[in-house]
Amino acid sequence: MNNKMPISVWILVIAMALNTTAASFLWPFNTLYINGYLGESMTLAGVALLVNSALAIAGNYIGGTLFDRIGGKRTLILSVGLLLVSSLGFLLFHATFLGYLGWLGLIGFSGGLVFPTVYAFAGLIWPEGGRRSFNAIYVAQNVGVALGTAMSGQIARIDIELIFYANFFLSVLFVVVLLFGLRYLKDPARPVVQSQLEAAATTLSSATMKSMWFVAIGYAALWFVYVQWQGTIAVHSKDLGVTISQYSLLWTVNGALIVFAQPLLNRALRYFEDDLKKQLIVGAVIFLAAFAVVPFAGGFTMFMVAMIVMTIGEMFIWPAVPTIAAKLAPPGKAGQFQGLVNIAASVGRMIGPTVSGLVYDVFGIGAVFTMLFLLTAIALAFFIFMKDIRVPEKSS
Repeated sequence: MNNKMPISVWILVIAMALNTTAASFLWPFNTLYINGYLGESMTLAGVALLVNSALAIAGNYIGGTLFDRIGGKRTLILSVGLLLVSSLGFLLFHATFLGYLGWLGLIGFSGGLVFPTVYAFAGLIWPEGGRRSFNAIYVAQNVGVALGTAMSGQIARIDIELIFYANFFLSVLFVVVLLFGLRYLKDPARPVVQSQLEAAATTLSSATMKSMWFVAIGYAALWFVYVQWQGTIAVHSKDLGVTISQYSLLWTVNGALIVFAQPLLNRALRYFEDDLKKQLIVGAVIFLAAFAVVPFAGGFTMFMVAMIVMTIGEMFIWPAVPTIAAKLAPPGKAGQFQGLVNIAASVGRMIGPTVSGLVYDVFGIGAVFTMLFLLTAIALAFFIFMKDIRVPEKSS
């Protein structure tokens, strides 16, 4: 059996690296820009991120549904076209809070269309690759995080307005790569099934939804926690004297560790074999350890330690979730299942900044840290009590 990753998956991998690099010029600075340059409160900064994630949820649902109904290529063309328009609008009209809010929201919606489409494509065009295609996309995205945050920190020191130009330029490259690669991307053939098989698929979907919901709820809780590094933790670190360039270095290390630690991760994953539940549990425990460190960080060094620990936990969990969705999706539902897990992530990103911003403004950073630790423990509990998920690889 062919173990070589096909060029169609490589196209998706390269495109997502560019997409994440573009996004990495913006998201570390959203809260800081709204609060520090537009002069708005932390609560309003949280509202802006809430709108971005709320529209991403709508995009995830619509993107997954369109993939299943009109095909991946049409959905992809629509998605990347809208993303390019959104990036241009954001570049031109971000100087007021309403302009920032509106165009950041549209970027969230168009990005929401892209993600389930790309992940559904990756799972269906190379099913024998198992988790390898999702892990490749995950690594590519973190190459983007490492490059984007490394460059954005330095560019922001010169002029923070330049990050909007960089975002647009890289969004153009992202669109060019995907449009060039369309000839290599083929919509999977729609399965022709008889009534008994359709009924079996419906039964499978019903039986697996409980496990999917446990995964989704835990995933949403962890994204709620994770996104605090872009919100309350970013502001708290600034109050403790961490500079913008040091803060961006935290994310550079996050991305670089994910890329360069892959050989070690692959060895660790052999221990889990096909047991994705165990992989999620171990990742959540490591997450919990990271958020036992953060409250005691008094400067850059301890924030770096906490970031490294959290990144290791992330490496266990983030690629496993779309793998579970791909393996459990009934025929013709790949887009919707990928949409579901992306919606879960977007829910965490949506409510995280708003709720934590409000808690921060009213009760202070100590209450935020307590909330984050409890939510991580809740995610761990959902992973522990979920049904075993074993999805054996189809290739060695």
